Amino acid sequence: MVLVLVLALSVFTACDSGPKDAVAGTWKQTDEVNGNWTWTFDGKGKCELNGETSGFKSSGTYTLDESAKTLTVNLEGWSAQKVYNYTLTDTTLDLNETLSSYHLTKQ
Repeated sequence: MVLVLVLALSVFTACDSGPKDAVAGTWKQTDEVNGNWTWTFDGKGKCELNGETSGFKSSGTYTLDESAKTLTVNLEGWSAQKVYNYTLTDTTLDLNETLSSYHLTKQ
């Protein structure tokens, strides 16, 4: 019985510990004009966007195309997905698309 429990826990732990993508983590923009925004990427295709100043909060999905340097985001409440061109360093993530852009700092 103990062996079965140990094996079951090992399987569940292994499923959650897989590799994460390059944008995984929490990123924040502080902007006097557009307000404070926090993006959270789980590293496996789910994300959240929180507008701390505006009160906007939404969750959704994303896909990262590292070769094309694009991040495609689908959030609840958005009428269409957005495709951002991105630039990534160890501490910053810049997202740019036709109608919006974010300069984010890793938290």
